[in-house]
Amino acid sequence: MELLYLSEMKRVELQLDELVEVVSSSTNYEIIPVHSEVVLAAASIDDVPELHDRVIVGTAKWLDVPILTSDRAIKQSKHVQTIW
Repeated sequence: MELLYLSEMKRVELQLDELVEVVSSSTNYEIIPVHSEVVLAAASIDDVPELHDRVIVGTAKWLDVPILTSDRAIKQSKHVQTIW
């Protein structure tokens, strides 16, 4: 969802299908499905207003991993550790 948004907003130079291919073929990334446990984790995020960002934070919380981001709202969240 975030890749779709970034592609549509022209914030990345690759098209969505190219981005998905790059991420899918990289050993540095893993695509995590947005299943019920991720949605429930996202629903518990009360300090990140934007829905897609809440899904990202909820996913990181569910996986118990930090997020690499410069997004101020995510960096200020009490629910996840950020790097950057």
